[in-house]
Amino acid sequence: MCSYFAKDKELNLLHPEAQKIFRRLIESVHSGIYMADDKGNVFYANHALAAILGYESKEEILGHNLLEELYPVAQDREIFLKSMGQRSFVRDYEIKSFKKDGTPIILSATIDYIRNEKGEVIGTEGVVLDTTEKRKLEEDLKTEKLKLEQILEFNERISTLHHHDELVKYIVEKTSQILNAGKCSLMLFDDSSRELHIESAKGISDEIIATTKVKLGEHIAGHAAQSDEPLLVKNIDYDKRFKRHGKQSYISRSFMSASIKRDHKLIGVLNVTDKNTGPQATFSDLDLKIITTIVRQAAVAMENARLYQELEYLSAVDPLTDLYNYRSFVKSLGHEISRLKRYAGTVSLLMIDVDNFKKINDTYGHLEGDNLLRKISSIFRENLRDLDTICRYGGDEFAVILPETGAEQARIVAEKLREKVEACPFKEKLSLSIGIAQYRPDSNHYDLTLRADQALYKAKKEGKNKIAIAVP
Repeated sequence: MCSYFAKDKELNLLHPEAQKIFRRLIESVHSGIYMADDKGNVFYANHALAAILGYESKEEILGHNLLEELYPVAQDREIFLKSMGQRSFVRDYEIKSFKKDGTPIILSATIDYIRNEKGEVIGTEGVVLDTTEKRKLEEDLKTEKLKLEQILEFNERISTLHHHDELVKYIVEKTSQILNAGKCSLMLFDDSSRELHIESAKGISDEIIATTKVKLGEHIAGHAAQSDEPLLVKNIDYDKRFKRHGKQSYISRSFMSASIKRDHKLIGVLNVTDKNTGPQATFSDLDLKIITTIVRQAAVAMENARLYQELEYLSAVDPLTDLYNYRSFVKSLGHEISRLKRYAGTVSLLMIDVDNFKKINDTYGHLEGDNLLRKISSIFRENLRDLDTICRYGGDEFAVILPETGAEQARIVAEKLREKVEACPFKEKLSLSIGIAQYRPDSNHYDLTLRADQALYKAKKEGKNKIAIAVP
């Protein structure tokens, strides 16, 4: 056996050849290794440490104060020295520092004191690892996990939103949050004008929202609308496809736009810009995948919301007259009475019947009868307030809820409606009988409806084409 091995087969560091082997080993490893005196001045460093700190050779480090090199800020040095003093060593101690050229790095250091035979500290020795890439990978994985959780939350929440305004607002808010975007807009496509307009936005002024119109093929949004793939612009100043057109309202140069389509039909476009992580920040390929997922879910949710609102409309509106139906009447009247039980005020109810409607149907047919009901409904809409609720109660009967209106005011309204219908040109002379009831504190919607209906019966019994008010 070679003489530079001891009897226990361990390298004999007193032998010159063993020292050469040991030095080669130290110089060939990728970990930075150093020794420093009690002041922190380096008297030995391997090539790996020089590379980690951004030096061309280890000779450049020799004589440097490593503590000051790693910790430019005095307060950070004090924290490190306190940790060393508590245990006389540190293990896997994280150091956030900078290379020679100013590039930020993250290091992991294991450092011990060097002591003489008397146990006195005469310096430090340590191993330093560059964990910058590892930490970046960990942060990237953490970010991806967070974004995945946010997307899952987005998918769960978006499926529960059925009202258009609430839905588009949520899409914009959540998209800007997930993608760290300072500006986000959701544009809808108008098939008649062939233009996109902003339906909901974050970080954009009301003036821009109101005035922005984009044609297909124009700007980033117009290009995205025509594409089946989302568009990622990392730096618009160098992207030949687009120009800023003199607009300086954007902080960053990076943009993303993705079309919202359902069964190849264009619904709109989702846009993001101004990444919150800084003016030079750009959206990544991961961000592109995320916005692709978002618009796919948004398309489904927006279509479902449209169908939901159509069903809701059909369940609330009479298809012949386009007025609210009986179901909506009961709901609206109940709401008004609940309000009056909490706050001072009043409400009056008109029950209206078209006189001799059966005769008109029998004489001219049901189509003419339907036309008459539509015409009368139109007269009601034209001569009542937006806050009044007009309902087709059933057959040739109508109901009108008049908030903040007493019985005598309601009589004036009823008279106006009666006169307008009477003056309406038709094959037969038209007239209305109208019953009026005013809310009283002990009323519920059944009682109020019954009293208005009884007043209507009285008006018809007295000869039709009349108005009667229920006893208060």
